Amino acid sequence: MAKRVRLIDIAERLNLTKVSVSKALRDHPDISKETRELVKKTAAEMGYTPNLLARSLSSRRSNTLGLVVPKIAHTFFSTVIDAVQEEATKAGYGIVLAVSSERAELERQHIERLLAMRVDGLLVSVSKEQPDRAIYEHVRQMNVPLVFFDRRIEDMGFSSVTVADRDGARLAVDYLIEQGYRRIAHIAGSSEVEIGRERRAGYEEALRRHGLPVPAHWVIEGGFDEQHGYDAFRRILQTGDLPEAVFAATFPIGLGVYRAICEHSVALCRSIQIVTFGEGGLNEFYTYPHLCVRQPTREMGRRAVEVLLAEIEALDAGREAEAPRHVVLETELVLPPDYPLAPLDGTPAHTPAG
Repeated sequence: MAKRVRLIDIAERLNLTKVSVSKALRDHPDISKETRELVKKTAAEMGYTPNLLARSLSSRRSNTLGLVVPKIAHTFFSTVIDAVQEEATKAGYGIVLAVSSERAELERQHIERLLAMRVDGLLVSVSKEQPDRAIYEHVRQMNVPLVFFDRRIEDMGFSSVTVADRDGARLAVDYLIEQGYRRIAHIAGSSEVEIGRERRAGYEEALRRHGLPVPAHWVIEGGFDEQHGYDAFRRILQTGDLPEAVFAATFPIGLGVYRAICEHSVALCRSIQIVTFGEGGLNEFYTYPHLCVRQPTREMGRRAVEVLLAEIEALDAGREAEAPRHVVLETELVLPPDYPLAPLDGTPAHTPAG
């Protein structure tokens, strides 16, 4: 096995001190341009790779951000991750990604490991389970900047970047009602998470302001994935009392609902309208496409990094911590021209008014 090349090995070859070699590799102004170029060339020839942990111990900076997400299987989080990576790279930071698989205990373990790796800051979207608040108190005690995105713990005192969940849900359900739908189910997310509560609240507000009752038997809480959507709509199917439309708290939930509907009856696929919070390409494949609430996903990732780096810079400069920032991004209802909504009475699909 090849021996790891150390700073002292480069120093001995060039008859320099270890400190001078270290400074040259970091482009320190104390070292001449010629010496810096010679040291870098020699280091490359010898196969030297820097010890990032040792560097972080001496500089108190690792130029690394920890990123914790509940899952990566679907478009939303993969797009956010891509935007975070792009923005962090521009600023000279690397990313360490961890996936909690919607488990609060795994989320806690990941954060502990990231802290042990001396990341400069954390970006976290919490799992669907009740969070372990103690780990976030530990982050605060260690004075490590943290920014929540998409899903947050709203009273922990950390900055956050989210979307207008309640407004987006209300916008979608308002539209369904304006198009004549009255029997609208809601396959909700977990009430342990703010987005689950807020999207349900928006659904209920829309019904009430149009004078419609909230149908408790058609509001089913759970997770944020396909399985929850599938199982929830199967429960509705078993009652025999079917809605005209379904508002799904996430795009994956909508996929599960669609699968349950189509397994039950192909004809039913053409008569129940689905609207999801979030998008993921469904319109490209189905005869009766779903409506969706579009989130500015890349903007969320970009802004989360921006807020976090500002807090890291303030900490490095020794400035007094500012009040947490809460960035709320707007959503929009996606409705292509001549959009064919599912029929209310078995007639051919109708298109929205206007």
